[in-house]
Amino acid sequence: MQLHGAPSKRYRLADHVRACRIDEQVVLLDMRRDKYLGIGGAQLAALSQVITDWPADRAQQPTLAAASLGKWTQTLIDQRMLTDALPARPRITTLPEPTQSLDPDIDARRSSPVYPDLFNLAWSSFSAALWIRRRCIADIASSVARLRSRNTAGGASANADHLQASVSSYMRLRPFMFTAHDKCLHDSLTLVRFLSREGIFPTWVIGVRTKPFAAHSWVQSGHLVLNDVHEHVRTYAPILVV
Repeated sequence: MQLHGAPSKRYRLADHVRACRIDEQVVLLDMRRDKYLGIGGAQLAALSQVITDWPADRAQQPTLAAASLGKWTQTLIDQRMLTDALPARPRITTLPEPTQSLDPDIDARRSSPVYPDLFNLAWSSFSAALWIRRRCIADIASSVARLRSRNTAGGASANADHLQASVSSYMRLRPFMFTAHDKCLHDSLTLVRFLSREGIFPTWVIGVRTKPFAAHSWVQSGHLVLNDVHEHVRTYAPILVV
């Protein structure tokens, strides 16, 4: 598909692409290629003229020449990040503002022995590692969504004591399996799988920040951050919420 002059067609982000606006940039996550792309400058406002769900201010006047706009649009088309199929995309889950962190040291005794939890952790860690090694983020997100869909009540309505006890047990046993340092994705997916076997279905999040660029993953239930400190995750803009 070649574009000449001002693009007349309208596009939208492909279903496997997520976007967020942060620090005068739009960051795109291609979940099939596990790649991030940052777009700023003149392209930021100009692309809103041809992409219906572009997260930038449409009132801002674009300063990009039509030929350059066509080139940028074509680049995104070639990378399969845009589609000209314009029906509505799947609804994007919104994330409550993280205002609290779960304290795993709060005394929340479990009535069950430790060995079932240790087995659950080992199974969950192994499953999460297979997901990361063999699947793209798009497929992982679909699997997490299927886990959550099995619970009609949703993670936010989980019993607070049950949630506290389960996460506390996970945090106490985690050092026997792995360290979460620089492994936020594995830690978060392991926790999601661990809690799903407890009948708890929280929200899995990937966020991004710039200056310098970084991506981070965490697990959240309502306003409560389960495996990180809420002040830390608030420095990231959510780009994927499952």
